[in-house]
Amino acid sequence: MGGFTAALQRFGIGRLTVVLGVAAGVAAVLVAVMLRIGQAPDALLYSNLDLQEASEVTTALDSAGIKYSSKGDGSTIFVSRDEVGEARMLVAGKGLVTSGSVGYEIFDNQSVLGQTEFQQNLNEKRALEGELARTILSMRGITSARVMIALPRRELFQSDAAEPTASVVVGVTGGQLSGAQVQAIRNVIASSVPNLKPEKVTLTDTSNRTLAAGSDSEGFSAASAQDAQETTEARLQARIMDIVEGVVGVGGARVQVTADIDHSRSTTQEQRYDPDGQVVRSTSTNGTESTDTQPTSDGGATATNNIPGGEAPATGTAGSRDTANTETTNYEISNTTTTTVKEAGEIKRLAVSVAVDGRWTPAANGGAPTYAARTPAEIEQIKSLVAAAVGIDTTRGDRIEVLNTRFNRDLAVVGGEEAASSLFNFTKDDIMRGVELLVLLITGLLLIFFVLRPLLKSAGGGAGAGQLQLAGAAAGGGGVTSLQTTIMGGAGGVMPQLAGPSEMDQRLDIARIEGQVKASSVKKVADFVEKHPDESTSILRSWVHEG
Repeated sequence: MGGFTAALQRFGIGRLTVVLGVAAGVAAVLVAVMLRIGQAPDALLYSNLDLQEASEVTTALDSAGIKYSSKGDGSTIFVSRDEVGEARMLVAGKGLVTSGSVGYEIFDNQSVLGQTEFQQNLNEKRALEGELARTILSMRGITSARVMIALPRRELFQSDAAEPTASVVVGVTGGQLSGAQVQAIRNVIASSVPNLKPEKVTLTDTSNRTLAAGSDSEGFSAASAQDAQETTEARLQARIMDIVEGVVGVGGARVQVTADIDHSRSTTQEQRYDPDGQVVRSTSTNGTESTDTQPTSDGGATATNNIPGGEAPATGTAGSRDTANTETTNYEISNTTTTTVKEAGEIKRLAVSVAVDGRWTPAANGGAPTYAARTPAEIEQIKSLVAAAVGIDTTRGDRIEVLNTRFNRDLAVVGGEEAASSLFNFTKDDIMRGVELLVLLITGLLLIFFVLRPLLKSAGGGAGAGQLQLAGAAAGGGGVTSLQTTIMGGAGGVMPQLAGPSEMDQRLDIARIEGQVKASSVKKVADFVEKHPDESTSILRSWVHEG
């Protein structure tokens, strides 16, 4: 117990307090950082929630014992990354998130009594818009959706009502929707509203870009036109690259394809009659026959015949016969009606550029490889293969160029290294976790080497050096030089660890010296002072003068 007290006095209460405080602070920082890194980082659960829905979601998370944090105006909720899936399943199972839209549940708690026809129609329209917005939100890549439907009413004395239209505004998670996605949204809206056509749906995004404009005629939208061209060029480029690299080797070809796409849509109707393709449809035959008989005189006219009462002249008969036949044949002439609809996306012209590398032959003695250009026959062979692969048609103006050039193999190596490094795909969370661990390691090393190590060295080195030097002085005290050397050595062992005024306090603190030396050593020093008072006085004066 006495040794501990002496060691405590020797170390100093102030210094001990400082060391303990610094150690406690360092330990607290390390524990906090370890706890922060030990737990999974927060991940987004839902954002842009209606405040009422956000309250219901947080209540459900509290009841399930899932910790969360709200940010912003309370519409954004974060939970631990390891609990995101469980939290979303919980919220989705209870049907709490509807993004503020109103669906068919609007009719659950409303009474039809007292409602006018206008109110009922308006509620039906609101419910339909809300359900369509929820349907679009369930699609991949959509973060928000709002649907507005215009249903024209049939006015009095109007034969038909105007066609309905719709407008949709969507929020997209980066990039832009493809043509297929745009068309899918338009089809979903059109199929849910009576008499609504897909081309009557206008689609825009929250970045003020018109993805599809409502028009009377179908055709490519701004998004689908660009997407169709890029898709066509990428498909042809991959096809050419596959066949060319099979000939010249991997990395020995560069291919670029430019496609001119026809974005118009047309309908052609043609009707043709074939005069040689006659078919008897009906035949009609009509016949008539008539006979006419009249008396005729056989003799001439005489005076006897003309005397009253005379004999009539001899008579005979003469007749005529008339026959008529009519035949009518009806023929059906064959005709052909052709309706041709040319959809948008037809390739009007292609331009293909292919650059191939020459042959590289490795040196026999391990030197640099040698380069040899490809022959015109090989270039012509590659050109024929590419033309057949993509269907080059010179009549429509297609162009194809195949050139042999020497590639920069350094760039190829760099590209290969970059491609290899892309195999290590780390997520953002993994990278942040690694950065946190690295910062923790550096912080711990700095605290150990620049805070704890100097303090421990100061505490242990000062006490040990004082005890050792003073003990050695007491044991070897035989003269002024021995005493001065011993005590100065003990003081010097402490001097490098103290700053400024603390040196004098250390030298004049008799209690500390008594605690550092043994009783026998103190007795020998006292005996030396009694025997040599003048030398001791000169030594003390030199110490004071130096101090």
